[in-house]
Amino acid sequence: MLKFPKIPLSLNGVNYLIFIVLINSIGASMLVPIFPLYIKSLVSNNNALVGYVSAFIAALLIFYTLICTKLFFKFKKLNLLRWGFFGLGITQFILVLLVDIKQFLILEVFRTFFLVATYLTLGLFVREYTPTNSMGKAEGRYFTISNVGFLLGPLIGGLLASAYSFNTVFIVSAIPLLLITTLLLFIPLKETITNHKHKLSLLDYFKNKDLILIYFLSMGLFAWWSILYTYLPLYADTFGFSAKIIGYSLFGAAIPLILLEIPLGRLADGNGFRKYISLGFLIIGIFLALTYLTKPIYVIILVTLATIGAAFIEPLLEAYFFKQVKTKENEHNLYPVYKTASHLSNIIAPIIFSTILIYFNFKGVFLFAALIMFGFMLLAMKLKK
Repeated sequence: MLKFPKIPLSLNGVNYLIFIVLINSIGASMLVPIFPLYIKSLVSNNNALVGYVSAFIAALLIFYTLICTKLFFKFKKLNLLRWGFFGLGITQFILVLLVDIKQFLILEVFRTFFLVATYLTLGLFVREYTPTNSMGKAEGRYFTISNVGFLLGPLIGGLLASAYSFNTVFIVSAIPLLLITTLLLFIPLKETITNHKHKLSLLDYFKNKDLILIYFLSMGLFAWWSILYTYLPLYADTFGFSAKIIGYSLFGAAIPLILLEIPLGRLADGNGFRKYISLGFLIIGIFLALTYLTKPIYVIILVTLATIGAAFIEPLLEAYFFKQVKTKENEHNLYPVYKTASHLSNIIAPIIFSTILIYFNFKGVFLFAALIMFGFMLLAMKLKK
């Protein structure tokens, strides 16, 4: 029987880390149902331009991710995490003051750095607390707790935006991030590996065929997240659905992730990763393909249900990465490179999807995305058993 994950109460060790992950996820995900709509309001309500702005932000994320590879050798992870949460909280407050797209893009130059500093460092802390032989279970737990936050955050953000305004969401979402900053000042996380002497280059990652394969599969997963978190809200807004409805949809999208990721992580530890990851892309592709045949409300439901497939992929890719990298020292070099896959996808996918949107419609975008998912299903079959 599937059990809803327990939220640990004691603030020590891995339980403290998971508590931080949960609070961070709630704060960050409050922006999810409104962020594409907020950008849309700054670009004269042009849906395609929203995708291009998203691609610019993703380019910044790649740049900062590679910079963080070097920062891990000069600064403690804990300090990067503290400054990341503090800066992210402050810049989300500043969103309230912006009046045009130029100001927004300037702020994103700073906000994206703090965003990268937090999620990269959190990922390495999760690995630091986890033995290699239970990576599937640990990553399943990590992503499940994170998705509990993504269950609550979009719902809160959508309801606040409908009842008040986007600015209210920006203010409220910054509070959990500043709370974590305060906690980390008084109750620091413990780290065991800092200032490594052995450094690997960017090319060292791409010398490993298995790491190359999961790099591309990660790009496929984030192409799907782009559909869910950018194009679904834009689709819903175009057909007159409110921010509250978008929040409900993204609330529902998190439920399969919460219910399935821990048991799937355990199964993958014992039975291998390949078939589960491949099945996940197949499920996403089927649901997206079905949207071509249905009415708007059912399109929203089908895209929401497609996260069942994402639950087969999200924790297993990261666990597979850590199983392929043999030492913690190498992880600090190679993990940021692996994470650039998501940002590269967030450049390429929005450019492609927005260009399709110019010439076709949202259903054309969803159908094209379905074909891409089927391609990644075949690619996943090349993973080691």
